[in-house]
Amino acid sequence: MKNINKLLSLAIFALLLSTASFVLAEEVAVELKPGHPQQYTVVKGDTLWDISGTFLKKPWYWPEIWHINPQIENPHLIYPGDVLKLVYIDGKPYITRSKYGKRTVRLSPETRIEELDRAIPTIPLDVISPYLTKNRILNAREYSQLPYIVGINDEHMSAGANNSIYVMGIPEDSNDEIYGIYRRGKAYKNPANKKEVLGYEAIYLGEGTMERQGSPATIYVEKSKAEILRKHRVIPINRDKVIDASFMPRASDLKRPASIIGVLTSGMQPGVNMVGAMDVVIIDAGLKDGIEKGDVLNIYKKGLLVKDPIRANKKVKLPNEINGNLMVFRLFNRLSYAIVMDAQSTLRVGDVVQSPFLNE
Repeated sequence: MKNINKLLSLAIFALLLSTASFVLAEEVAVELKPGHPQQYTVVKGDTLWDISGTFLKKPWYWPEIWHINPQIENPHLIYPGDVLKLVYIDGKPYITRSKYGKRTVRLSPETRIEELDRAIPTIPLDVISPYLTKNRILNAREYSQLPYIVGINDEHMSAGANNSIYVMGIPEDSNDEIYGIYRRGKAYKNPANKKEVLGYEAIYLGEGTMERQGSPATIYVEKSKAEILRKHRVIPINRDKVIDASFMPRASDLKRPASIIGVLTSGMQPGVNMVGAMDVVIIDAGLKDGIEKGDVLNIYKKGLLVKDPIRANKKVKLPNEINGNLMVFRLFNRLSYAIVMDAQSTLRVGDVVQSPFLNE
């Protein structure tokens, strides 16, 4: 009986200890930033990440303290003019709205990003919008099955704006009117197995409208940003498509470390491997890994391999050190686009990214 009571006491103690640890972890997770305001009025130009960082040491824990008001259409969205207040409910901090700003909307004939003209974005939309609407990643099979250019009007070697191109592979009963033009770019390989290609970058060259269906079909190129050649591929696009860009930052629960394997930011020269804040990168984790839009991952600078000063001919690998954060905003099967939200020092292709939960 004594042994049973002793075991029961130990079990209760272990349960209390684990509960205390859980509560402590929760307190650490939603730790408020020193000097945080009691209330904040949202202004045009704000981003959710910036507002989160005003209240929290770790902005990705915003969903933990955002007090949802179910009485409005989309309780997650925040607008200029909204007044955010810090309140305590059952001893825990929450952010709530006490006033709602003016809602307006402006439509455009071009591709629209949902809430661009109304709610504040989570991250700067001017940085990520080209990667939401133009760029994409395809696997080898997907790329090989795309319609392709077989000829250019007037026997030109290349095409640009105001040229017609002839395309094989577009179904004659297709209702698509607008086509993007792409070439296959860099192959992104598995860092753990360099022979395995995770996907190919499809580089946007321009777009045009269907002039005449057939085999080949004729497409009139309306605009181009690079030289268009035979063998380049076309993909139907919808200029009136609404892209959902409203998402909240949250700690990713990715179960394994991943890596930055490429840099996409406009203006980057080929072969440049250095990365900074607001750069768009590719990571080797995607839909298959359970990644979601808005997921935040910590970035770690790889520890150097240094000579041991005492043991001759020995080297020591220094630990990886946290060096910034990134947020995923577009998903593919095995890869994702992400934006670097902040960086303590220069980042590089090859740096490790992992869930904040793996560091707590």
